Amino acid sequence: MRCCALALLLLCSAYALADDEGLTADQKRMRACNTQAKEKQLSGAERSRFMSHCLNGRNGKAPSPTPRQAKNESCTKTADERKLEGAARRGFMSDCVKPERVKQQTAEREKLKDCNRRAAGRKLDDEERKKFVAGCLDGSAPADDKVSG
Repeated sequence: MRCCALALLLLCSAYALADDEGLTADQKRMRACNTQAKEKQLSGAERSRFMSHCLNGRNGKAPSPTPRQAKNESCTKTADERKLEGAARRGFMSDCVKPERVKQQTAEREKLKDCNRRAAGRKLDDEERKKFVAGCLDGSAPADDKVSG
């Protein structure tokens, strides 16, 4: 009985060794990294980061995502939850990942365009136009004459 158990153990270990012998160092590293990722139950972007980190020979925990990566992952998750697809998803993602300063600059640019459109509707001269646009931008210009366009 002991002989059978010992023979089975030797056979299994020989099979495991033979399985790794034909692999290159890169293939062995890939296998080890995959095993670690499975053990940690990683998936998605987290798994990708871990695998990249592991395959580059850096042991230990994968680095945390950069702020930009974290923002992109958050936006992707929100888009998935909302079940957005196609152009709606692209538009949402484009707006979602923009830095706040870019969103603010865009809003300011739109406000300036609106104020200039209103000034054009009033047919104001140069000096009056400058005063009106300045007042419009700071909120002191009357809002009752808004021209759509």
